[in-house]
Amino acid sequence: MPKPLRKRSRSEQKPAPLPPGLLPDLVRNNPVLMCLDYDGTLSEIVSDPGAAHPLPGVRETLFALAARPDRVRVAIVSGRTIEALHGMLGVVSGVALAGVHGLELMDRDGRYEIARDVSECKRDLGCVRTWLAENVSAGKGFVVEDKGASLSLHYRNADAVVADEVRAAFERFVLERTAKLGLKHGKKVVEAIPKFATKAHAVRTFSARAGAGFVPVYFGDDLTDEEAFTELAGRGITVLVGAERQSAARYRVDCPADVVLTLRAVVSALNETVAQTQNRH
Repeated sequence: MPKPLRKRSRSEQKPAPLPPGLLPDLVRNNPVLMCLDYDGTLSEIVSDPGAAHPLPGVRETLFALAARPDRVRVAIVSGRTIEALHGMLGVVSGVALAGVHGLELMDRDGRYEIARDVSECKRDLGCVRTWLAENVSAGKGFVVEDKGASLSLHYRNADAVVADEVRAAFERFVLERTAKLGLKHGKKVVEAIPKFATKAHAVRTFSARAGAGFVPVYFGDDLTDEEAFTELAGRGITVLVGAERQSAARYRVDCPADVVLTLRAVVSALNETVAQTQNRH
């Protein structure tokens, strides 16, 4: 069974290179909501998902941005659980987190919540958990990641032919045997997850909490980030991280290292703006 194709937005095209001064200029003149994916954005994509450590300087840069919540609100929006994000990043004070594609939320003050409708998917998730236990062999290059509210099948290190067969069987089971779950595809991973889970919902929530005055910015590398790119079309700045491809994002940078350089430039612009404001008074 071929991998389902993601429906493309009519607005998709190949994003333009991110102008170096765009975000520094933005933060000089507007409060900004800075939303960032984790894997492939703040960390490199690696063969072992548990080894995807943040790039050097990421934590310090996030701290610097979050230190001025009047000017910048920071949110990490990831497919990982919030617990896993804390394991990778540690606790970064003042940074909001969305885990499992928005099913989990933690605000910048550390208050945690989970989508109420997840409980309705418990039976279907249990069926998928059983199928994976019975059909995915340990030691064959597959990794099953149980996030509680979703289950992911990683196949990056599996034989390509076997991976296609197992992935296709997994997709058939989820689509044909569960009513409340859908599929999300990432880089060598497919995830069974409640249909209502989207990164777009997380971005909407964080944007509403920050307030209409904050201009949303979103960096992401994966297909699931397209949900957020589409959500912010026409009212924010969206940046694809990685190789050139069709995307709903408006701009693009080459790699996570470019994300860190851009964020550092934003910190510098923020510090300049704060210093100028203080000098006026």
